[in-house]
Amino acid sequence: MSDIMIGSFSYDGVESSEFDLVCRSVKRPLLPLAKIKRVELPGASGSYDFPGSEYGLRSLSMRILYIGKDFFELRGRARKIAAWLGKPETWTKLILNDEPDKYYLVRITSDLDLDAFFELGSVTITFDCQPFAYSVLEENLTFTASGNHTFVNPGTREINYRSPQGSKFTVSLTGSWTNLATNMNGNQLGYSTAGNGTLIFDSVNMEATLGGVNAFERLTGDYNSFFKVLPGTNTLSVTGLTGTINVSYIPMWL
Repeated sequence: MSDIMIGSFSYDGVESSEFDLVCRSVKRPLLPLAKIKRVELPGASGSYDFPGSEYGLRSLSMRILYIGKDFFELRGRARKIAAWLGKPETWTKLILNDEPDKYYLVRITSDLDLDAFFELGSVTITFDCQPFAYSVLEENLTFTASGNHTFVNPGTREINYRSPQGSKFTVSLTGSWTNLATNMNGNQLGYSTAGNGTLIFDSVNMEATLGGVNAFERLTGDYNSFFKVLPGTNTLSVTGLTGTINVSYIPMWL
């Protein structure tokens, strides 16, 4: 785990400086816990591990320090601070200033000890954290018409239908098509009829829409897995389309 001075941070779009707070230290596991799929084999030694590289939640702890003038002033604002930090019902964006281009999705899991905060001007907060860090900037790429289109994903984690909450990857085809066929990193999706409009493949939620209407039943090919974005170079091939292609995704890192 890392334990370093972070300084300012942003939580739910609000900067810690607005409350005269800084992050004194943070503990982040280098890797989230792996979800090991393992079964014991009757009558045999050892066990069998199923292939896969899925992960559980991280636990992220922050030591928050008050840097205002006095604790009397702090007492007057402490409950506002608690209301800001305490959002157990939703996953909330947390940005630390040592990685301002990335955010974590977190939910608070510890009590906020207001008494200790009043006396010491600091408190430790523990969050449940989705396993990957997300890019603050969403990647949006536009290509013209059919053909082979290559782009580079700066993240280190594949994006697919197994990706956690907060993930995004869509391919939008706008124009008209006859025998539409798409191929990306070995997966294929087609559309069974000619048409026009905007056809969207959502590979995280495994959905297809045409003009906002469900179009899943007309898909052919790998509709049980859709597409995936790999770390590094990706190639999307489209045939049968007259129009434009938009690829939109949020890079993720371990």
